[in-house]
Amino acid sequence: MTTDDGAGKPRGLTADRVYGAVAAVAILLALWFLVRGGDGDTTKVERSPRLTVTDPRPGATLGQPVVVTFDARTALRPDGSDASRTRHVHVRIGATELMPGPADVQPVSGTTYRWTLPRIPPGPAALRLYWSDATHRPIPGAQSDSVPVTIAP
Repeated sequence: MTTDDGAGKPRGLTADRVYGAVAAVAILLALWFLVRGGDGDTTKVERSPRLTVTDPRPGATLGQPVVVTFDARTALRPDGSDASRTRHVHVRIGATELMPGPADVQPVSGTTYRWTLPRIPPGPAALRLYWSDATHRPIPGAQSDSVPVTIAP
């Protein structure tokens, strides 16, 4: 089968070979990064301190706004990040996931902090704090125990 370049001239096989080689290199690079991963996949975060919810207690009925008191076992900034800024706190309560704003996490004593959450949908919910990395991905194994609560309207 003869192909042309649109002007009626036959197209050379050299161009086909060049395009094929470029495609092969692109496929090999895609496979390399798929298997090996990029720099973002190799970020190391030291073992995260355990998070413990100290208030509310399991089974509590909470009014609005919901206030969570927790022990981070490390110093935190007002935005919920640790001193090295390699991780920060998130909360999951029911179907709602939040991270603190610039001044949401207030110190109580030592490494204990208070976080006032915005309005949460009422009903039964499980509350859990967890550490996230700089890209907001949860750090595996770095979460508090789940605390069952009921959110009042």
